[in-house]
Amino acid sequence: MKIIICTTEYPPTHSSGIGNVVYNVVKNLKKKGIDCTVCSPVNGDIHLGSVWLTNKFGVIGLMYYWHCVSKYFRNNDFDAAWLQNPFFIRGSPFRNNIVTMHSTIYGMSYYKVNKSLFMNIYKYIESKIEKFCLTRMNKNTQFTGVGSNVCEELEKIGISRERIIYILNGVNTRQFHPSPDKKLLRGKFGIPEDDIVLLSVGRLTPQKQPLTMIEVFSHLENKLENVTLCIAGRGEILEATKDLAWKIGLRKVLFPGYVDDQDLPDLYACADYYIMTSKYEGGQPPLTLAEAMASGLPCIVSDIPNLGIVNQADCGITINFRDAEEAASKTLSYINSEHRDHSDNARRFAENVFDWRLIATEYQDELVRVCNESNIDYGHE
Repeated sequence: MKIIICTTEYPPTHSSGIGNVVYNVVKNLKKKGIDCTVCSPVNGDIHLGSVWLTNKFGVIGLMYYWHCVSKYFRNNDFDAAWLQNPFFIRGSPFRNNIVTMHSTIYGMSYYKVNKSLFMNIYKYIESKIEKFCLTRMNKNTQFTGVGSNVCEELEKIGISRERIIYILNGVNTRQFHPSPDKKLLRGKFGIPEDDIVLLSVGRLTPQKQPLTMIEVFSHLENKLENVTLCIAGRGEILEATKDLAWKIGLRKVLFPGYVDDQDLPDLYACADYYIMTSKYEGGQPPLTLAEAMASGLPCIVSDIPNLGIVNQADCGITINFRDAEEAASKTLSYINSEHRDHSDNARRFAENVFDWRLIATEYQDELVRVCNESNIDYGHE
């Protein structure tokens, strides 16, 4: 089978959730003998579009990339195309398509993840463009969502439920795993050796509510002397998050910034808990939550549907973070309670459900099915 993978993100230069999924699935598909060609603005095999344009102008940059794809591949011999959050104005140039949605602009607009009125209006306009592009895809296109909520959002956008399936996010369980020596690893990141360490990893954006995390931790720090919060990552509200921590006078909040992929497993392994205060997430689980679970971390997360997998795995608690003081009280009770099995439960669940080898097989099955159904259709013409 010869497939083309089109994605606006691909490691190592430019990667977040989308790039991580594509990289790991492609790596496993190649091991299965599938011929994979990656088309991306950076890295990959074919370079199209502009990272600068996408970062600067959002959906305009995305539309430019997909316009370049439609022109470049006007004539192609690929058996199937795996497309990540596509924005084709004129439709896909490929015969057999699988569209994977990692989140939807519709969802971000519906849940109003931005507090700014202007940004909410902007997201609403973007969601209309997204709907136009997705509903114009070939009627044989198969859609996959990395979260059950994404699948529901696709249906609300206008995609038939029969064309949508849910495929979980994954994790490399050999790369992310528990460590027997947390103290040794903590020295690498300047984390206090004997503290209780809460870790957060990911882009600092409004939907992830890092300011709420700071408010919750301010109450926690008042009640626990030996607790440290480590917030790793970059994003548009990183400086605002730092400023709030400084204004409140928090003593034990660390901001290591972007942590390289090769060091990330050690950062997870040296923590005691993973904390996530998001208002909205596309992936289910979010990749960072899957990495934390594979690292054997009990999880303290928002009570939104995407993070409910923590309850399913019995590896932590879900909390409503709207009231910072009450959320801090529940977090403190959880930290003070006996839950030694939660670490083992997290690791076991990640191995049995999230491993990339399992996830890649699901995508392979869908690619084969789409090609087979297409051949049957052509036979009836």
